[in-house]
Amino acid sequence: MTKQPSRPNRSVLSALLALISRHRDRLLLWLRLGIAAVLMAFVLSLVATDLDTLRSVNWSLIPLAWALTLLSTAVKAYRWGVFARQSGLDIPFQRLLGTYFVGAFFSTVLPTSVGGDAVRAVDTASATGRTADSTSSVLLERGIGLLTVAGAGSLFALFLEPGSVPLPFVLLVHGLFLGGVAGVIMLRQGWLFGPLAALAERLRLGKFVEKGRHLQDAFTEQLRSPGALIQVVLLSILANALTMGATYLVLTAVTDPIPASGFVPMIALATTAELIPISIASLGVKESAYVFFLGLVGVSSGAAGVIAIIMRVLTWGHAFVGGVVFLSRTLRRVPAEAPVVAGPPVDRSGVNRSREK
Repeated sequence: MTKQPSRPNRSVLSALLALISRHRDRLLLWLRLGIAAVLMAFVLSLVATDLDTLRSVNWSLIPLAWALTLLSTAVKAYRWGVFARQSGLDIPFQRLLGTYFVGAFFSTVLPTSVGGDAVRAVDTASATGRTADSTSSVLLERGIGLLTVAGAGSLFALFLEPGSVPLPFVLLVHGLFLGGVAGVIMLRQGWLFGPLAALAERLRLGKFVEKGRHLQDAFTEQLRSPGALIQVVLLSILANALTMGATYLVLTAVTDPIPASGFVPMIALATTAELIPISIASLGVKESAYVFFLGLVGVSSGAAGVIAIIMRVLTWGHAFVGGVVFLSRTLRRVPAEAPVVAGPPVDRSGVNRSREK
């Protein structure tokens, strides 16, 4: 008599799935920590095979590079304020700058998917009582910054020697920029909300539609003024130039200079790769992206790893400043700067509108 193979015990499978669901966040955290550890071990192994590069670093250039990144952060904070003012949020620059650094601190120390941008949005919303305006100003500030990075990469890619970089990566740089421009236009015109609202209704997520409408109103309002957009673009170009300049200083401190036509597009791609949420604070992802993309333009793996690690340490320097600001605010138990003035949302037609945030 042939014994029939036993079926999988469905109750055991259901219990296993329930266990995974109950501890999903913890499991995802450990998975991301594991990915970060593996990627960092890979990059450190590359550095270990090229210790001569590490020993020959011109460390005198590193403080200057950090100073440029600090200036870049100040410019970004001012850019954030331009968006906030379009919705009537008169937030002092000192507070914006402090909160920007606090965001960098939490981006580095929180072992969760909550990033510094979320911390900035929550901090501003709690100070102003205007959730949609605060959130949209943070998202637009970050988005325009990334768009400018992609734009710089796309522009410099036009001067690449034919065949010096694989064509798919060149097309990717151009695609990121054009896609970003299209996204900003769609947000400004309000073309995204309708399809997304319809999708939310179809997925029985209608409770989010009203919040989405408030956010879309804030996007439209903050992108409405051509003068403000020009100011934001110019500030973004300056911030990007400072950050790229700092990274190029680190590169020249570690290895021989490379043409800007190759450097800028590859750093643009590496910066975009940092957004992939598979690690903690992009730990390991950023470093691996530097190794891969700088390798396409002739930088050795060991040198690229050293460059990436130095840039990581500079980021930790920003986090330290943010930690000091956060500690100071916590100990004083009052806002660290002047109070925020948040009047009714500004209506460019000349009529103030009050809407629920």
